[in-house]
Amino acid sequence: MKITKIFAALCALIIMTGCSDGTELGDRAIIQAAAIDYDGEYHVSAMLFSSGGSAGSTIDASQENVIRVTGAGSTLSGAIDRIALADGKRIYMSETKLLILGDGFSEENTTEALETLCFDMRCSLNMPVCCVESGNSASDISDLRFTEGITSADKLLSLIENGERMGVSPKATLLDVLSDNIGGKPSLLPMIGISENGSGMTNSDDGKTAVLKGSRYLSDGVLGDSFDEVKTTALMLTAGKTDRITLNYRIGNDEKTCEAYSIKIKDVSADGRNVWRVSAKFRTRGGGSLSDAERKVALNALTEIVSAVYS
Repeated sequence: MKITKIFAALCALIIMTGCSDGTELGDRAIIQAAAIDYDGEYHVSAMLFSSGGSAGSTIDASQENVIRVTGAGSTLSGAIDRIALADGKRIYMSETKLLILGDGFSEENTTEALETLCFDMRCSLNMPVCCVESGNSASDISDLRFTEGITSADKLLSLIENGERMGVSPKATLLDVLSDNIGGKPSLLPMIGISENGSGMTNSDDGKTAVLKGSRYLSDGVLGDSFDEVKTTALMLTAGKTDRITLNYRIGNDEKTCEAYSIKIKDVSADGRNVWRVSAKFRTRGGGSLSDAERKVALNALTEIVSAVYS
C-alpha cells in the first residue's frame, strides 16, 4: 500500500510540474545543475543562471550570467534557501539538467534529499543523476569551467549521454532512482572523476576536466561499489540497459574498432561454471561489414566483456 501511495504521488507530481507559480522569470534563480555534498550537513554548489543578469533574458556565458553559488545547512532545503539568500531571488529547479552526488552519500542516505528535490523543489523526474568517484566531492566537479557549451551542465550532460551511447556508462534519472529505491533495487549511476589531461577543454591553467570513470551503485539510498568501464558495460549488457556498444578488438598487431549491435545474451551457467551465450551483429564505424575472421575476433572480445560481470 505504501508503494502504491508513493507512485500515486509521483504521478501527481508529473501532472503538476508544468503548473506556474506566478513568479516572474526575472525574479527566479534558475539552477542549471546542482552538486550536493554531505559531511554532517548538506552543501549545495549550484550552477546558476539568473535571468536578470547583465545579458537580460538571454543565456550568454560570455556575459557571466552563469554563476556558481553555494549554500550549506542541516537539511537540504535549508542549504538551498542559503543559495536563494545569496542570489536574492527565488530558487527555481524545475529546469535543472543534472544532479551530482558527492562521496559523502556513501555514509548518509540520499532518500530524504532526493524526495526533497522531487516533491519540494519540483525537480523534473527526467533529471539525470550522477555521482563522483570515491573520495571526491561533487563541488569539485561543479567548479570546472568548460570552454564548450553554454554552461558546464550542458557539457557534463553531453558527457553522460555520449557514454551511454557508447555503452561505457549508464544514464539514470530521478524517477529511475526513486523507483528502484521503492522496489528495493540498486541504481547504476554514471560516475564522474577529474582528469588533469584536459588542456583546452576548460579554462583552468592546470587543464583539469571531468571524465567518465565507469559507474557506481546507489543501493538502499547509499553510494556503494564502483566499477570501471569494462565492468560497467558488462552490467549494462546483462541487465538489458543497452544492446549496442563501441567495441575495440585486435587483429594481429592492428587495433580495430567496430559497433556491436542487436546484442543478445543468455546465461547458460551450469556445474558451478559461469557461462554466457552471446550473439550480435557488427559493423565498422563507417557502417561497413566485417570479414568473417574479424567478426569471430569481435564476438570473442564481446563475450569477454560480458563475462566481466562476474569479476
